[in-house]
Amino acid sequence: MSKNDLQPRQLLTLGGRIHCNQCQAKSKRSGVQCLGPAVKGKKVCRMHGGTSTGPKTPEGRLRCALAKTIHGQETAQIRMERSLASARLAVLESVGHALGLLKGPRTRGRKPNQMHKAYPGLQAAALIHLKKQAQE
Repeated sequence: MSKNDLQPRQLLTLGGRIHCNQCQAKSKRSGVQCLGPAVKGKKVCRMHGGTSTGPKTPEGRLRCALAKTIHGQETAQIRMERSLASARLAVLESVGHALGLLKGPRTRGRKPNQMHKAYPGLQAAALIHLKKQAQE
């Protein structure tokens, strides 16, 4: 995608009597830019949020800032909980393989970055057990 793709293009509406910018929104699936006219003073059309005014009251602005939603109900707290859950599974898997309880291939992909927070006591106990086995 070049810079020229994001430059506003002029559209003619109402039989060429009104000049307006083209909507800057792009489709997620096809990547094609919207062909609708942008709302006056905005970059997107009314279908893509050009008429949105955002929260007006201080309480509404605070609620919006605290939510930090990206995709619907996806919040930072939910992402953190999911990351910690996958870290717990990764720790259990690594301890199981280290102690010989699990056989076969490990789960593919990179390890979660929250592993130091998941079951620190279990990780320490497994290391102590492995050191004892190595000494024997």
